[in-house]
Amino acid sequence: MTTAPPFVVRARKPHGTATYNCPTPEWALKKLSDFQAAGHDSISITGPDGQLLSEAELRALVAGQDSPVRSADRVTADLKS
Repeated sequence: MTTAPPFVVRARKPHGTATYNCPTPEWALKKLSDFQAAGHDSISITGPDGQLLSEAELRALVAGQDSPVRSADRVTADLKS
């Protein structure tokens, strides 16, 4: 049985790197907030598709909206007969 790839949130810490595999965007947003509150730097968020996400894109996912970057990549076709 395979599961959906997680959201990965990484931060550089004074003695290495902290990495969290988050099953939902809400959890990833919480970890991002935790890292920011702790003053960690070089925080990165990777989505299930392997692409890096910005904080704004992650917040848009949590809010249930398409992010502007992802919606620009969407291809639509007009199927009129």
